[in-house]
Amino acid sequence: MDFGLTETQELIRNSAREFLADRSDSSVVRAVANGDTEALASLWKDVVELGWPALTIAKEHGGAGLSFSDLAVLLTELGASLAPTPIVESAITSRIIERYGSDALKSDLLPQAAEGDVLITPAILERDVSWEADSATMAATRTNNGLVITGEKRFVSFAEQATHVLTLVRTDGGEPALVVVPIWKSTGVDQTPLEHVSGVPVSSLTFNEVEVSEANIVATGDEAIAATDELVAAGAVARATQLAGLGRAVVEATVDYTANREQFGQAVGSFQAVQHHLAEMAIAAKQVNHLVHSAAWSFSQDGYSVERAAQAKIAASEKISALCWTAHQCHGAIGFTWEHDLHLYTRRALAWKTDYGDSAFHKSKLATSLGL
Repeated sequence: MDFGLTETQELIRNSAREFLADRSDSSVVRAVANGDTEALASLWKDVVELGWPALTIAKEHGGAGLSFSDLAVLLTELGASLAPTPIVESAITSRIIERYGSDALKSDLLPQAAEGDVLITPAILERDVSWEADSATMAATRTNNGLVITGEKRFVSFAEQATHVLTLVRTDGGEPALVVVPIWKSTGVDQTPLEHVSGVPVSSLTFNEVEVSEANIVATGDEAIAATDELVAAGAVARATQLAGLGRAVVEATVDYTANREQFGQAVGSFQAVQHHLAEMAIAAKQVNHLVHSAAWSFSQDGYSVERAAQAKIAASEKISALCWTAHQCHGAIGFTWEHDLHLYTRRALAWKTDYGDSAFHKSKLATSLGL
């Protein structure tokens, strides 16, 4: 496996850095965290015009047909800028629909997702806050035309902006089903916005006898469990990749700060203790970067590697959040102030370390996969 970037990936990285430096600086991140929906909508509009939601959707469905590895290059830059945009949510739901959905469902939804006309976000967590597919209990009653869904899903990212959710339910026969549910202006879906450490919109969704067509069912039974497991694994690798970009940005900012901040007539970065911190931070960021791109590469093949996905998320969850706290030590008091941007990275790292499973969850997945 070659860790070097292809020509296409170089173009993705360079164009993303240029765009995000102009359109997703800390003022935009702060505005969205403070509930500015117009700033969020404006950024998403520009992202759609760049074609990013179409990146990994097959050409036959209106996408660019690029790989998960190509997406990972973009996600690294999105993580470094903390861009509050639902690319991960759109990419992983489109992947699952493309791999498990019917031809009719793919032909209906994927071209719209590629164009940004629909936004599909995962809705997996329930009251027990478990990412295990077997734990789903939200009820769905079978009818002649499809399903009637009643229940609650929690911590749904970008639900206020989404047109659909991809959610796992349990039918009255006990069978699991993964289904696409329209939520945009639906009278049967109540949204409760949550204050969330991530700084992006997160909601709880309550479904009140929402009728869903049979055509919207992506998978049932064991296939629904497998599809949900893949959705969570893809989300874990995507978040880990964003964490890798976040870690790189924090290391660069900390190196710059300690090189210019002086104490006792010397740059703080010249002190040996600080140098040790910087070295450990740089090593951690590099380790995570290698693991996430290895995991992303596995998703570019036929299927994916459970082991690589778990290893990437474990490392990213543990190392990048710790890296942020070390950065606070290097910055001193200024790093803890609201006016400084470092806390924005720390808050996002705290959210992403648990998103799509924390390190304990993925250690369990890894152990099971290895037969331990």
